[in-house]
Amino acid sequence: MDIVFDKGSSESPRGHALLFFRSPDDPDEIWASYLVMLPINVDVSKYVPPFLMAQVADLSPKDLSNFVFPPVPEKVGRYEKIEKIAEIRGDDLLFCGTVDVTDVGAAMMRVSEAVQSYASLYEKIAPSAEQEPESHEDQAGGFSVSEVLYEFMSDGEKLGELTKLVGKLRYAVEGGESALAREAESDIQMLGRQLSDNHQIPRIVDAAKSGGNHAERLTDLFLKRSFHLVQEEYVKVGKVEAEIRAIEAEDASPAEG
Repeated sequence: MDIVFDKGSSESPRGHALLFFRSPDDPDEIWASYLVMLPINVDVSKYVPPFLMAQVADLSPKDLSNFVFPPVPEKVGRYEKIEKIAEIRGDDLLFCGTVDVTDVGAAMMRVSEAVQSYASLYEKIAPSAEQEPESHEDQAGGFSVSEVLYEFMSDGEKLGELTKLVGKLRYAVEGGESALAREAESDIQMLGRQLSDNHQIPRIVDAAKSGGNHAERLTDLFLKRSFHLVQEEYVKVGKVEAEIRAIEAEDASPAEG
């Protein structure tokens, strides 16, 4: 996605930024999250419970290269307020478009896409000090480190991680970064093994990878459907599925004609 530097420069991102979005209903209403690119490598094993120590031993520092909070933007008032905060703190101030915060899945994805865009710019001027080959396999047990961690997540936490990974996949596809796209797709499939089949992970991946006019909307709808499933909001699940069918039928109609 495109991000606009209201403060700071895309040529020299500072590594810490306020991401702000405008409400589609009231453009003067501002919602924001805060992003930090970690300047040091992190030994994850020091910060996990002892029973997970062996499983995280091979976790790459790249997996903790940035931190954004909150994952869904919070309302901060008017633009002047956040502009002043960025000025006082010396933060980059990034406009990331509009967001409907009532759609949690879509909002998380918007944040994730903004983070990926900013991280790409930052890594051009501040590459990691250790360019280690990525290894997803834990040689001791034959399990992926991430897969072990996924097992201890709640369904809501898994969907939060899924939203982040789907945002990463879409960013990679749109940017033509095939290696990053393969990595994101692999992680999504790994996470999908920890979710029930009714979440239809393959369809989410297909939507994220598609280049059609409705790709973004379809992806958002599939994620929204998963959130409704976890919350057992089955009437809403039905409405979302009806919208998905309508969009897929519209995409298919030219070929049929």
